[in-house]
Amino acid sequence: MSATSTDLTSSAPRPAGPPGLPLLGHLPWFLADKLGFLSSCAARYGDVVKLRIGEPTYLLTNPADIQHVLIDKALSYTKTPRLTSARGKRLSGSGLQTSFGSEHLRRRRLLQPLFQRRSVETFYPVMLQKTGRWMARWAAGGAIDAASEMESLALSIIVGALFGTGFDETELVRAITVRRRYIEYVYASLFPFPEYLPAGIVFKYRRAMEVIERTIRNQIAACKAAASKDEESLTSMFSQLAYPDGSRMTTAQIRDEILSLMSTGYETIGDALGWTLYLLAEHPHIDQTVSDELRQVLGERLPQVEDIPKLVYTRKVLEESMRLYPPTWIFVRMALRDDRLPSGPAIPRGSKLYLCQYVMHRDPRYFPEPERFDPERFSEAARAARPRFAYFPFGGGSRTCIGEQFALLEIVSILAMVLSRFRFQVEPGRKISLRPTITLRPKHGIPLRIRPR
Repeated sequence: MSATSTDLTSSAPRPAGPPGLPLLGHLPWFLADKLGFLSSCAARYGDVVKLRIGEPTYLLTNPADIQHVLIDKALSYTKTPRLTSARGKRLSGSGLQTSFGSEHLRRRRLLQPLFQRRSVETFYPVMLQKTGRWMARWAAGGAIDAASEMESLALSIIVGALFGTGFDETELVRAITVRRRYIEYVYASLFPFPEYLPAGIVFKYRRAMEVIERTIRNQIAACKAAASKDEESLTSMFSQLAYPDGSRMTTAQIRDEILSLMSTGYETIGDALGWTLYLLAEHPHIDQTVSDELRQVLGERLPQVEDIPKLVYTRKVLEESMRLYPPTWIFVRMALRDDRLPSGPAIPRGSKLYLCQYVMHRDPRYFPEPERFDPERFSEAARAARPRFAYFPFGGGSRTCIGEQFALLEIVSILAMVLSRFRFQVEPGRKISLRPTITLRPKHGIPLRIRPR
């Protein structure tokens, strides 16, 4: 061991953790109830909990430690091999999502202008058009699965943003949905190489990827060949980007960014919308306050881009929804070198770190009565009183979700349109349970009754 490693570990406090099983460690409890297990560990063992889930694992619940990992010492930590390994990149591509270090910084600087507020407003008409079409299908007094409906709407919007509103999305949407189920299958499998098992989802995934690859290839070629563009799309924007030295992204690089957005550009948005509608259905007085704000700001018209910043209470409702039900419920980081956290404990190289939004967002130190739905937690005064990383639904540092502005514009505008015309009621006797997979989803959907305003 090097002198530096000795200095880091010799006087460092040793994190505690629950007793585990020989060989299996804490894996059985984690797999049986991920949210409950991590929450109980944090409540009992403090800011840094030592676990055995594969590699030595540390659950962090101190905001200063989380900032240390995501910002202060970001280059000392990387994403899990599920994303960064050759196998992970075969599944998710070699784009911004899976890159690291100087390549990640170079790619992010190139792409960032496309995801700033002024640029994402380009796609506001797509959001309005798709949402209006969805709402037209909802008969007053009918019922919907809010989780499924909102995910489908968000998927339709990201496909429209990628390829234009005139693109026939039917076949591609089916293929993207199969790909999502396949990724969940791979991540949830206890077998070392589930992609080689003769399972039905494996064969469906191969056929789906043929559709996805053909579509991306054809759309990139069309954008590069077009002398002029009648409609802006993310694919055409990717094709026009240039690095400072004048070089452009290759077709393979554009393909990887599009493939990434086909997952990250709709899953979390759909989840956030579904959970928000559920919470408003459960809390009619808060729903009424949202309705009053919408009527005051919009009257009877559709929301425009300039209206979105005025919907202050609606934004608070969304943020409180993402506190209780964070779509991205956990980040995993791997230590590339020995390190020491601000709270004291040493982190050996090769350790796995859990930064769990679900646990942090329900920590009573920062959110008293954490199970209570209270949008006023996101008043300016309440925000200022909390540490920065008590709440981090979009991550932090150079790994902050690049699509944050796109997501917020889309979610608030959809809520404004939907809640101006409809209110929702939870189906009597239906219990909503959680399913923490790639994102935080309802296990059996969110059945809601639609009522006109």
